[in-house]
Amino acid sequence: MDEFNAGCLVPDGQTVSWTEESGITFYMHREGDKLHMRWSSPDLQTLFDANAAEAADFNATGSHGNLVKQASIPSQLYWQWQREGIIDDKQALRRRLNDSDYSKLRTSTWSL
Repeated sequence: MDEFNAGCLVPDGQTVSWTEESGITFYMHREGDKLHMRWSSPDLQTLFDANAAEAADFNATGSHGNLVKQASIPSQLYWQWQREGIIDDKQALRRRLNDSDYSKLRTSTWSL
């Protein structure tokens, strides 16, 4: 049996893409034995609008489980915060997400 790998999914010279529910689109393009991968995210206004709609629909007094979505952060910003050490520091992340400068990332009305 031949080895199966990601290159088997993409015919030579072709590009395959798929879009996640979050709006992020992944692309794989094959050139011979090279597989190029990239992704693109929706523009920030689309994310801000989706977050605002979620926040408006959020029922703060309703029944909630152990896991409640509090924010939606663009991946580029997530990785920047990771480099700054904010993602791994609960208090720093809490301060950042409660900061009014980042209110458009919030998807609920609760403060962290």
